[in-house]
Amino acid sequence: MFDGDIEGMGYVANVSRLWAHLPAALNDIADLMGRTVDAGGLSPTQRAVLVTATASTLGDSYCSMAWGKRLASETSPHVAAAVVDGELDGLEPAERALARWAQLVTRNPNAITVDDVQALRNAGYD
Repeated sequence: MFDGDIEGMGYVANVSRLWAHLPAALNDIADLMGRTVDAGGLSPTQRAVLVTATASTLGDSYCSMAWGKRLASETSPHVAAAVVDGELDGLEPAERALARWAQLVTRNPNAITVDDVQALRNAGYD
């Protein structure tokens, strides 16, 4: 696990140090996330938008930067930085709807309205 980090990023990520204690569980979680993403039909860009917007809304700098880097590779560094900052104007309309949804659910999941769900449907999500 550490070798893969060093080869891919040049350093050992904190998350790898955590999961090194039980790597089989990481594999199980990765499999579950993969199946969920596949079932939802999310593209790599959409997934990066969703996770980056969620992490940045939570104030999680580690995940914001890790997923922001993925988002930057899918879009551009400017777009990724904007999403990390909570600005969604640089996204395509469907991606903007997904990011807005992530922000709303992260801030107050109990405040989601029918109109919030309809905005996702209007953007093409089912």
